[in-house]
Amino acid sequence: MRIISLFLPIILLSQSMTVYKDNIALVKEPVYWSVQSGLSEITYDQLPNGLFPESPFLSLHDASILYQRYNNDVFSGEKYFNDKLGQYIYVKVHNDKIQEGTLIETKGSNISLKTRKDIMTIARSKVDYMYAHDQQTIPQIHPELAWDINSPMIGTISGDLVYLSGGFDWNAVYRFILNGNKGELITEAIVKNSSNVDFSNFSLKLVEGNLQKKGGRPQPIYRSDRSMSSMTAESPPVASEDVLGDFHIYELPERIDLNQNQSVTVRLYEPKNVDYTKTYVFQNSERSKKEEPLKIEIKLANTAENGLDIPLPQGKVSLYLKSEDESLEYAGEDELKQIPRGETATISAGRAFDVIGKRIVLHYDRQRKSEEASIEIIVKNKRDEKVNIRLAEQIRGDWIIRDASDNYIKKDASTIHFSFSLDAGDSKTVTYTYRKEWK
Repeated sequence: MRIISLFLPIILLSQSMTVYKDNIALVKEPVYWSVQSGLSEITYDQLPNGLFPESPFLSLHDASILYQRYNNDVFSGEKYFNDKLGQYIYVKVHNDKIQEGTLIETKGSNISLKTRKDIMTIARSKVDYMYAHDQQTIPQIHPELAWDINSPMIGTISGDLVYLSGGFDWNAVYRFILNGNKGELITEAIVKNSSNVDFSNFSLKLVEGNLQKKGGRPQPIYRSDRSMSSMTAESPPVASEDVLGDFHIYELPERIDLNQNQSVTVRLYEPKNVDYTKTYVFQNSERSKKEEPLKIEIKLANTAENGLDIPLPQGKVSLYLKSEDESLEYAGEDELKQIPRGETATISAGRAFDVIGKRIVLHYDRQRKSEEASIEIIVKNKRDEKVNIRLAEQIRGDWIIRDASDNYIKKDASTIHFSFSLDAGDSKTVTYTYRKEWK
């Protein structure tokens, strides 16, 4: 059998990568070999270290494949010297001379030699280097795929190699610039290559959603390459978004380089000008007593009326405030969950400095089969603008509300909300009594 393993380093225009949020990527790249006619073997070793061994498959255009093999027997210094047990080696000891002898132990934290006169044990921490006289050829240093093929021709054959690999991930990142009741939402993605292989001039697609996995391995979703002939040099580098089954896929309009241990930031959507609402929230439960600044809650409607109506992937959102001189100041961050079209995103933006809440338990009485408490909540708005307030009160068990000073909404079985607005410099007191009974 003739062994032909020449890979031609040609820049290929249809190589692509689809990155999922499961720390995996689907890689598709054309490959070429020079072969003789008849039976031969072709090999390929430009593989990332996270390759799923059962995932690669090769489609040849000009030859037939008989067998595929995956060889991961790459060189390891530890394994090499483990295989040297009973053979003669040399060990350089730190700040000492080279010791030589027959290797009789390599496991654990020590190395043991049988010298001419005695047995010597050397701590691994004191070893500068070891070597052995060996006439072996250069060992295999990368995992390798190999195929037995039958080619009817002499010359160059081509094919398409597809495989799955770990070591790749992406996450959405948002910058939300707040200016009054208006905001600018900038949506980007950070794509990471933690593998040991560079990927140059690749088209890139990002899938939002988690795949079903069987036996610990993902089942990839395949999608044909979309023609990019309509792109022009003036087109902004913003991804096109499409539905892929139950997932959403983002395809970048330009090819990129994604080198090993590198991350690349790409734009998913054009910046969106949107409206948002801000509410100051004071959250308590039953007999809690406290005085503190209120939490700031921002709500963003993902609707066409609000300039969005787009799928928003899960990711970190960083908040910025725009001052009167148009400069930006950082205002915290939160994690944004997946927000489908028509839903509302809720963003936590820290605590207000000058909107203060105080909660007091005026009366508490617990009997053998009942419990009753009277609550007073005071909210002060020290800002120079009107603010929206929500008091979220959690009460567990079978309860009723009596003598409430304001209207409330029963949010769920254990939560009531008092919602109101406070003018600049104003304050408000809310009181109510809850009663619980049990058998």
